[in-house]
Amino acid sequence: MLLSWLNRHSALPESDPQRLMQAYIQTDNPAYLAQLIHSYGDDLYHFLLKQSDPALAADLSQQSWLKVMQQKQQFAGHSSFKTWLFAIGRNLLLDEFRRQKRWVYEISDDLAAEDNSPAAAVEQQQSELKLQHLLEQLPLLQRETLLLQLEGFSLVQIAQITSTEPQTVKSRLRYARQALAKQLGEHDE
Repeated sequence: MLLSWLNRHSALPESDPQRLMQAYIQTDNPAYLAQLIHSYGDDLYHFLLKQSDPALAADLSQQSWLKVMQQKQQFAGHSSFKTWLFAIGRNLLLDEFRRQKRWVYEISDDLAAEDNSPAAAVEQQQSELKLQHLLEQLPLLQRETLLLQLEGFSLVQIAQITSTEPQTVKSRLRYARQALAKQLGEHDE
């Protein structure tokens, strides 16, 4: 809905996210924001989805973009736009977890295999379900750190998003990998 409103304005040729955000801050032209949403909207949604359910992920994604609009002056350019955006989304997710007192999620029914699916598709869904289950067994901060790394963020960017030290990020990743390796070893036996 937000993107459709923004798309009514002409697209601009700018593509560097830092420059797009700076141009949006200076001009308030929604076409700049539309390009940012087009570039990072799906990534943000999928990051939130991996830690919640589809409805919550969609809601938090929308809220994140609204915060970008409301707090655009706070973007100082000290980190990449994507890092700043994911920090906003993460903070909204943590606020929602605290509000609901919900830190652990059940496996989504959407991942269950359908009876009439081809064998390869069923096997793929079962692998994804197993991985999702293993990820859900990780403590929240380890899971979040691993998911951010899978999104392509560097250790420094993850530290910025999570407001921690890079060494803490390294430790969380190490513990997450060790736990996953241990779980995979137990599942294979």
